[in-house]
Amino acid sequence: MKIILVIILFPLFGLAQTLDPLVTVFPSLKIPSSSRGLAMGDCGIATAIENQQLGYNVAKTAFIQNFHQVAVNYTPWLAAISNDTRFINVSYLGNVFNTSALGVSLNYLDMGTITTRDNNGASLATYNAREYNLGTSYSLQLNARTSLGLALRFLGQNQFSLIPKNIYSVTSDLSYYQFTYIGGDANNKIEWGASLSNIGANSSLPTSLGIGIGYTGISEVDGSQIVVGIDLKKMLDPKLSADLNNLSISAGLEFGFLNQFFLRGGINLENQFEGNRKFFSLGVGYQGFIKDQSWGLDFHYLVPFGTIAAVSPFQNAFGFGLHLGIGNFQ
Repeated sequence: MKIILVIILFPLFGLAQTLDPLVTVFPSLKIPSSSRGLAMGDCGIATAIENQQLGYNVAKTAFIQNFHQVAVNYTPWLAAISNDTRFINVSYLGNVFNTSALGVSLNYLDMGTITTRDNNGASLATYNAREYNLGTSYSLQLNARTSLGLALRFLGQNQFSLIPKNIYSVTSDLSYYQFTYIGGDANNKIEWGASLSNIGANSSLPTSLGIGIGYTGISEVDGSQIVVGIDLKKMLDPKLSADLNNLSISAGLEFGFLNQFFLRGGINLENQFEGNRKFFSLGVGYQGFIKDQSWGLDFHYLVPFGTIAAVSPFQNAFGFGLHLGIGNFQ
């Protein structure tokens, strides 16, 4: 399929209808890399688990329970306006001395076949547009309930213009995580965290600050659990004022049955200056065990709402993820 310059709206995801929205570069940095995260309304600074933490809060990876973890997530991105755009995430996490973790993550955004045209509609150029970011991370426990994390990413993009060209950049993330047990009960946990994301020399990067809080309750009878979380995020840009009116909100809920079957839901209310993405989300998940190994499959579906363009990029949006844990040491 040929996309006629509509991809220029990628950073805003085609939803913003404001006088002066914030336009950023490298749109793959704004795409959630976890199916579980999207199923919970793109919430995860405090509630992310396993490899999902690499996209929300690297600091939390210091408490991983497996020696090795791998994950793959796939999303046919913007399926409502294109049939040849897709987003793929592949990641690895490794435990280091039971108190820290190393991570590697690759995000690949295939933006399909791009056709640029002049004011008369004549074709100027046609080519395949691609973008990727390759990152590494390290997290360290400060004590039994607190950790810090650092992530670095190398960015690359085949940028479209009259003449296609490759552009590159680098970013970094800093994050914090802490948890406590309610009344000393390990089955009732409150956790919170903060993340400063996409820090770099390029002033057009989607640099943002987010804080999140979550609750996890586990039944002593059958291991069933409930997870509730909420994230507040704000883009850091001189054009945006410092008041709280420019906050974006993500909230999610997860019910786990027998620690194997999961139902998820959430809502995302992104500020109109930062993309105006508003959607409800639904998802399911399954987790299986073979001795001290675990594997799982997640699926999400998004339902857009609010003031949107004629066709919402999130219409019929779905995706799935596969994850594997090797060698549980807890």
